Amino acid sequence: MMAQREISAFLKNAANPFWKRGLFPLFLPLCLVLLSFAIVIRMLLSDWMIDPQYSYGFLVPLLAVGLLWRRLKDVPAPIYPSLLSLIGGDLVGLLSTGGLLLLIPFAEANPDWRILGIVATFCALGVTFAVLLHLGGWPWVKHFGFPICFILIADPWTRNFEKEITSFLVSWNADAAIEILHWWGYEAARQGNLILLPVGVLGMEEACSGIQSLQGGLMVALFFGEYFRLKVVRRLLLLLVAVVGAMFGNMLRSSFLAFVASSRGLSEVHHWHDPAGLLVLLIAVASVACCSFLWREKKTSTPTASDKRGNFSKPLSLGNKSMAFFGMLFLLLILSLAGSEYWFRSHELAMTSSVNWDLQARTQRGVFPVTVSTETSKLLFNPDGFSEKWVKKSGEHGQVFYFRWPTGRIAVQSIVAMHNPLSCLTNIGMKRLGALASIHLEKKGISLDFRGWLFEQDGNLIYVYHATPMDSQIPASVLESLNDSPQGRFKSLLIGMRNRGQRMVEVAFWNLPDELAARDALSRYLDEAVVRHSPQSPISAIGKK
Repeated sequence: MMAQREISAFLKNAANPFWKRGLFPLFLPLCLVLLSFAIVIRMLLSDWMIDPQYSYGFLVPLLAVGLLWRRLKDVPAPIYPSLLSLIGGDLVGLLSTGGLLLLIPFAEANPDWRILGIVATFCALGVTFAVLLHLGGWPWVKHFGFPICFILIADPWTRNFEKEITSFLVSWNADAAIEILHWWGYEAARQGNLILLPVGVLGMEEACSGIQSLQGGLMVALFFGEYFRLKVVRRLLLLLVAVVGAMFGNMLRSSFLAFVASSRGLSEVHHWHDPAGLLVLLIAVASVACCSFLWREKKTSTPTASDKRGNFSKPLSLGNKSMAFFGMLFLLLILSLAGSEYWFRSHELAMTSSVNWDLQARTQRGVFPVTVSTETSKLLFNPDGFSEKWVKKSGEHGQVFYFRWPTGRIAVQSIVAMHNPLSCLTNIGMKRLGALASIHLEKKGISLDFRGWLFEQDGNLIYVYHATPMDSQIPASVLESLNDSPQGRFKSLLIGMRNRGQRMVEVAFWNLPDELAARDALSRYLDEAVVRHSPQSPISAIGKK
């Protein structure tokens, strides 16, 4: 009689909708999983927002939820795991939570370090698999494994790996475009990533590499492979279709743009650049979708009502120890988030500057705006700002670069290290002659410290001044001790320093008689360009033309 009552209760519960099956024990584990992935998304969000290459990342969590919902229709019956499996799962969950505890403050101080987001994603997966092991045993871990791991496709690649892949694709496209032009009887030669044509020079930039369509194609291939439940071999073939489609499509795109430049002139290329790229992306996605549809498993039997409803069975009941364990992990993550915020805010209260200021682009005669290339902007993590040149009646020539990074986009030491005149200017052919005396200037209540160098190019002397003023009043000795190494990044965490607003100002002067004239020219430029705002006024002068 006891067995019959249990079977009857089980069948009655299985016939109810998902939300009426007494699944309250899922609430705490579900909150733990959601919090873990919320932490991961918070780390990845900056790259999704500022880098068009990873803008598809916003779709990945939604697609993952769709795949999980689809998996709920045929979830297997739960099986109690062995004691050894539970201990192993709890250990993985504990270590993964510990990893997130450390990564939360570390990522706050170093939001541009992509490896942190990758490691955090694996930690969130570890926490999720530990939860699934408790709820449904190994059948649930296997059943929900792929949809949960789908979030990995949204992780931005490490910058060195991304650079290698991009360089390979750009080189491939340039060679293919030149070869196709030769077939059609047009003259073309390659110089680095440039295609030399009789009508001018066509640049093969990162936007022409095809890496965006490649990553989008891989995401679509993984999604449709799971959606149609393709076998492993067919899923691998689908990935191959995505790679080949992206490479072949972008080869045609680059060749087409080179053909347009050769036949109609370089001025026509920008009209076709974005439409051609969109067409290549659509073709790559469509080819993957068609192949996955053709390779799907054909159903020969007619589904019954029970098949349509699915066979979701009640999860394994969580004991008090399991609930306490997941509650402890959830509380630790909350404490880490709160503690991290307290740590940085307590240090920032002593360093925060109350002065709100900017440089503004000028509109007077003799001043000309300079366009900052998309590639340069990407290398600098897409800051706001502007560049301009000017020529004065006295013969003075000058140029300024002013960039500002919003709060939390990039680590302080990355800004200090990534745009160094000593490396940037020598890479474009300037010769460094020596250092100039540092300058401390007070303009409209703003303190600015500039370092200076003297360069030479084609017999002309160039006076270059560089400053990295911050919205936080951090001693110069501390800034100079920071670097882009793991030790330098860890030090920024120890001293409670995160980027609350960072600027870079670089001013260069030509045709001046001596260093004293250059210092005077810098002071006069700042008098014209510095704008001080009240604390309540919005920052609106950046890039104003």
